[in-house]
Amino acid sequence: MREKYPYKRRIQVAVSILSELSKKAGVLTRPQVVEILRRTYEKQGLQPIRGKALPQDIYDKELATVYVVGKHGLNLHEEYPELFEKVFYLEESYEKAVESILNGDYQAARRILKEVSSSGVIDSNTVARMLRIPLTKLVLGFAREDEFANILRKTIEAFPEEEATVLKYVKFYVAFKLAEMIFRGEVKSREYKEALKKALAIRIGFPRATPSDDYVKAIAESVFELSDQDLKDILKKPGETASTTNTEKSG
Repeated sequence: MREKYPYKRRIQVAVSILSELSKKAGVLTRPQVVEILRRTYEKQGLQPIRGKALPQDIYDKELATVYVVGKHGLNLHEEYPELFEKVFYLEESYEKAVESILNGDYQAARRILKEVSSSGVIDSNTVARMLRIPLTKLVLGFAREDEFANILRKTIEAFPEEEATVLKYVKFYVAFKLAEMIFRGEVKSREYKEALKKALAIRIGFPRATPSDDYVKAIAESVFELSDQDLKDILKKPGETASTTNTEKSG
């Protein structure tokens, strides 16, 4: 029988990596930790949390998972502050930016993101990476959906020029959540899938941000390891729906 909680192995892997890092706190660099993460995931047959795209820096982005487990699950930032300063400095900055947004200090959030942006400007990649922190907290059970929805709304207020990026992320979340619910066996028909897709978008506060079945399928197959057989009675087949747009590449 399939494990009903799909993140157990992901959290176990994060804990094992953190155990290794704690023994070498202050020694390992971020690139070295990214490589440890990549090798461990490949050995375990795990995919990073992602959408359809597989960017070159996906394992650097996936450090958010290890960070969230380490800080919000194990409170290791208190015991090994040097580890978080040397390895998880980007995630720390993104979370500070989120806190600034929630506090209404949009200028502080802008300043933080400009400092950590590789290009020195606030672009879609930087905003998406910031949103990955609260998304990961939500997915792993360290935050509530209404808190995530509030962050999405306030991010648009803070960065109105990046509204399209936030909408992409909403689609990513809805598709991801739907894939997770299919994995759990909670969705077994196309009719319920369609209703749930709309309900999730409404619940998060963006009723028009519904992803295509093709997008849901990509996440279901890569992250949740579902097969065509698992999905055939739930998702539309290619050609039955409009082709996926390039807006469905967040994560």
